[in-house]
Amino acid sequence: MNAQRFQDLAEAYGADVRRWPEAERDAARAFMGGNPHGAERLLFEARQMDLALDAAPRPMVSHALREQVIALAATAGLEPRARRFGFGRFVWMSGAGWAAACAAGVMVGVNLSDQLMAPAEADAVLYQAGLEALDDTEVLG
Repeated sequence: MNAQRFQDLAEAYGADVRRWPEAERDAARAFMGGNPHGAERLLFEARQMDLALDAAPRPMVSHALREQVIALAATAGLEPRARRFGFGRFVWMSGAGWAAACAAGVMVGVNLSDQLMAPAEADAVLYQAGLEALDDTEVLG
């Protein structure tokens, strides 16, 4: 990596090398190790810009501006992504799909619980049949 590429990356991604593209990080660290004073000089302005951007207030977009942008996009022929791919009419079905999946899960659970309880009930009947004296379960039911 040369100094110009290092400076371009610092200007684009900031002074923190962890935010740079992964493919460029190792080369940037090697450049920093081989030329620490030059790298620090190049990162100084990027660090100052990072601090200024962090200190700047976040812009607040009004509801009217948002609606105006959406209206202008609609008049320009731009559509939301869901409609662009033909999913617009199926969006409402997503809730119905979740409800159907939940109902199917409940039905499967009810049917399985009946089948899983049958062997336990059979074991209880066989146990009671083998008793020779009165038992609490026979008296109480």
